Amino acid sequence: MNHHPQQYMIFANEIHQACKGAGTDELRILNVMTQCSMEDLQQVIRAYFVSFGQPISRLLKKETSGKFRDIIMGSFEGRYQYWARKIREAIKGVGTDEKALIELVLMGNTDDWLSIREEYFKAYTRNVMDDISDDIAKNAEWAKLLRGWIFQMRYSRSQPERDAEELYKAAKGAGTDADTFVRLLCSSTHEEFAQIARIYQEKYNKSLRQTIIKEFSGKSEKAFLLAHDYMLSPAKGCCCIINDSIKGFGSRDKSLVDVTVLFRDRYSSEVPQAYEDFGNLAKDIKGDCSGKYEKALLVLWKAQ
Repeated sequence: MNHHPQQYMIFANEIHQACKGAGTDELRILNVMTQCSMEDLQQVIRAYFVSFGQPISRLLKKETSGKFRDIIMGSFEGRYQYWARKIREAIKGVGTDEKALIELVLMGNTDDWLSIREEYFKAYTRNVMDDISDDIAKNAEWAKLLRGWIFQMRYSRSQPERDAEELYKAAKGAGTDADTFVRLLCSSTHEEFAQIARIYQEKYNKSLRQTIIKEFSGKSEKAFLLAHDYMLSPAKGCCCIINDSIKGFGSRDKSLVDVTVLFRDRYSSEVPQAYEDFGNLAKDIKGDCSGKYEKALLVLWKAQ
């Protein structure tokens, strides 16, 4: 969003005043965040040091709590620092959090993965691509998709009809040729994938998404659906995660926090409308969340 330096000083003071005295004005903090990208918030951190001589994280940690705190503190951490940390946690905890890893990997574009790789090495002196590849199953369909996605190469092939036909053949008959799905999902541009999906629907009288649901199951279904939705639009990928976090088997607040921290500044203007394919965003958030956490999600996703 690239504000003038003076504006960052104003934002820093707004947050300070929101935390001053008895109680915390959460809406005032959220109002600042809606005007800032994650990169802007790094400048607000600098401005707070200049104005008050201490890290803003100390103030926010003291004045916030619970999942509301997780969103606020994560948003001030820095996009790729947060992203790298969350990937590390997913693969180095007690058992791999494969669902979280699928989401963290598949929501990254080519430029994101360059930055994630750099930040991960800086933080852990390790290659993130090797760590992920070594940690996940060798032959599982979803694991093949993740490996392909990490090394994605997107280019215009100018053959959407032929690509749609390849996907149809890959899903036809006994067994599924997952490699064809992986290759096209990891090499198509967003524009061409949208054409492929449209042609597939028109030519075979069923959606590509329906085909994925029929052909895959478990974690592979989740991964290929998320990749499909993301390729139609990253905002739809966010919707897929939000809906799965709220409507899946048990609430997955960690995923809901992560997608909000990492992507609300990029896609919040598109998500409420894109979510209509899944339901009503405000209604679903209110039905699953409460208190300051609910308030943060509604404001940051512009779902009010």
